[in-house]
Amino acid sequence: MLALAAGSALAADQELRVYQLHFRQARDAAVLVEPLLSPGGSVLLQPSLNSITVRDNPQVLRRVADALASWDVAPASYRVRVRVLLASTEAQPPGKPAPLISGIGAELKELFHFTSYQEVATVQVTASDGSAVEMAAGERYHLGFTVRGLSQDPERVQLAQLQLARRDRSSENAEVLRPLMRATVTLLLKQPSVLGGARAENANQALFLVLWAEREEKQ
Repeated sequence: MLALAAGSALAADQELRVYQLHFRQARDAAVLVEPLLSPGGSVLLQPSLNSITVRDNPQVLRRVADALASWDVAPASYRVRVRVLLASTEAQPPGKPAPLISGIGAELKELFHFTSYQEVATVQVTASDGSAVEMAAGERYHLGFTVRGLSQDPERVQLAQLQLARRDRSSENAEVLRPLMRATVTLLLKQPSVLGGARAENANQALFLVLWAEREEKQ
């Protein structure tokens, strides 16, 4: 139990109100609440109950309630799709490119001189802001990243510590992950982005990731 006071004097019109937090930590609420207090107001933190008790006049208590209601909200949730592409200098197979590769394949071909792109795996996950994601990408590869929303730019999301690894066997026949690609990527929502250039087993091949994300709308 932590007590933080903005002043020692207690006015006659002061009231006591308890606010229960659901998504944020009570310890973090002090930074938000303290500037709102009157000179005689005080705040009591109860981390074990994840609640905060404020003693102040009714006008201040209303401001505190409004501020906490706007702040103590569920973290944003994002749907992230990752496509693992194997690029090579072999002739491009017939057929139209997949929708997320349209317009990107030609750009990659011009920049990296690859002639064809084969989809190795497509994975999709829904994760909330701050969540760490670990998942298989096809039979050979493994993906990991942490989803981070950007408060200064709600139209973008960051995949922090993104890693693509290949699942191999050690000399003792134990499965090991061999990192192929590491980066932190900021995505514009609903716009595909390309990350890659990691060498595959063959000299004329390389791996690329096509990344796409959108925010899930709250019901």
